[in-house]
Amino acid sequence: MSIKDINNDPEMLKKWIDDYRARDEQYLAEHPDSLLPDFEKEIRDLGFQFLMRENILDFMPKQKKEILPIAIKYYNLAKECGRDNEQNYFLGFFHCNGLEEVIPMLLEDYYSNETKDLTRWFISDCLYQIRSKKYIAEYIKIVSNPKFARNRQLIVLLLGKLKVESAIPVLIELLEDEDVRMHAIDSLGQFKREEFRCHFERFENSPQYGWRKNARTAIKKLDSLKSSTIQ
Repeated sequence: MSIKDINNDPEMLKKWIDDYRARDEQYLAEHPDSLLPDFEKEIRDLGFQFLMRENILDFMPKQKKEILPIAIKYYNLAKECGRDNEQNYFLGFFHCNGLEEVIPMLLEDYYSNETKDLTRWFISDCLYQIRSKKYIAEYIKIVSNPKFARNRQLIVLLLGKLKVESAIPVLIELLEDEDVRMHAIDSLGQFKREEFRCHFERFENSPQYGWRKNARTAIKKLDSLKSSTIQ
């Protein structure tokens, strides 16, 4: 069921809103010192109107001048208080293309030994969505460190999305790392270079679906490019 379907059905929309509010009330009852009500109040005090707290995310990035400083403040408060769930909620406000001003903060938290795995995953998702080219060295540093395990996956994809030339040797090395192999195949495929075909052929008949699928997709790209060149 999509959001569009829900919005087109008033009864379903009402039930969805009621369910959300019930869950929210239960969460706040279990966490009476939650930061979320104060955050919501600050946003409302600025004149923003919204039905549910989740709707505040919709104001980004258009209203980032007003919303972002408050989101950063509460993100850091949640981190200091050890409220992982709320810290992850505030990360949603940094999930915007071009929002480079938050990257130094996100990288510091990514590296921190205090950061939980789920939060580190959400941080990597933010970095992927922001897609800045200013921090290539940091991205390579992250993906080269096996201690981050699967939390490197989106950063590996980011290197392919940005077509980072200096990352190619690292991406080839990561083909030996099962935590990120599927993503390294995908990233190398983004370059569409014939010299990488041998790396894809290694996995085109792999019993592992993700490795096989990405390898075959990369090979198809090369075949299509080769065909168009011949024509």
